[in-house]
Amino acid sequence: MVIKFNTAQVPEIVVKQGKVIGGSQSDEITTVIETRDGGYLVGGYFYSSSIDLGNGVVLNKNSNSIGHNDGILIKYDAEDNAEWARGIGDSDISSVIETRDGGYLAGGSFRSSTIDLGNGVVLNNKGSHEGMVIKYDAEGKAEWAKGIGGSSADYIQSVIETRDGGYLAGGRFSSSTIDLGNGVVLKSNGYMDGMLIKYDAEGNVEWGKVIGGSNSDYINSIIETSDGGYLAGGYFQSSTID
Repeated sequence: MVIKFNTAQVPEIVVKQGKVIGGSQSDEITTVIETRDGGYLVGGYFYSSSIDLGNGVVLNKNSNSIGHNDGILIKYDAEDNAEWARGIGDSDISSVIETRDGGYLAGGSFRSSTIDLGNGVVLNNKGSHEGMVIKYDAEGKAEWAKGIGGSSADYIQSVIETRDGGYLAGGRFSSSTIDLGNGVVLKSNGYMDGMLIKYDAEGNVEWGKVIGGSNSDYINSIIETSDGGYLAGGYFQSSTID
């Protein structure tokens, strides 16, 4: 569900409007943002075979992901009417942002061997559970996508746009190595390591960083700082991290 509150008139929080997003099974919204046009973008995942969002917008589950959930992106206008929606087969959406060009960036993970995102954009899985970053235009058409993974389970938890027009993705990986392309390779230090990946505006990788030791270490949240650097937050179980 998505609930909008109004606190302009009274000190107590008052529900202004709510949206139920779901069908016959478990469906969850995990991330929401306000967009510059006064509308909203929400992301998450759904198990239901179909979800009627109103305004003629219907989500249908991918036939290849029965028994698993599909990722979900829904764009609402300022009056809370659904404008468009995207189902992303056998995946989860963890983070969404609006980009300066009026489009959107989504981060998460997927299990399907391949996902056809339309517009000639396809994700191919190299392992069992792979991180992903997908760039959409203002109408929800995929422009490019990146699969981030190796032979084991890998996840993207947070995405941001950077002031140079590029993007930063943060998450965790358990694959021994991840080839990000452009000569950039992540190598694990232990069971599960945090990762940071910098992309340019076209989705080409610029650099990657591994944060971890011999145990489980995660990156959950990232921001760009006023000095042009970045700040990452998460947690670690390793006894030491160099």
